[in-house]
Amino acid sequence: VMTLDEALERVGALVGARLDWTRLEAFLPDGLSGALGRSALASSFVAILELARQGRVDIKQEEIFAPIFLRPAAAEPEMEQREEADA
Repeated sequence: VMTLDEALERVGALVGARLDWTRLEAFLPDGLSGALGRSALASSFVAILELARQGRVDIKQEEIFAPIFLRPAAAEPEMEQREEADA
């Protein structure tokens, strides 16, 4: 079983290495199948929800049952402008 903490660590580390939208499955360990594969997928899904809540990733899904994609969170232009004005 892959724990949520393990999934958070794995996805958090790997998402920083990716610059564009990447399928959730790309963050799973290689060679998993059966119950362990389903556990890793479920834990990784919950991990990306937590990372999105923290503002660390953006998530998109085009339609119901379509693949889920994520990328490092995009900085909001409005926020960047405020930071520059404060400097």
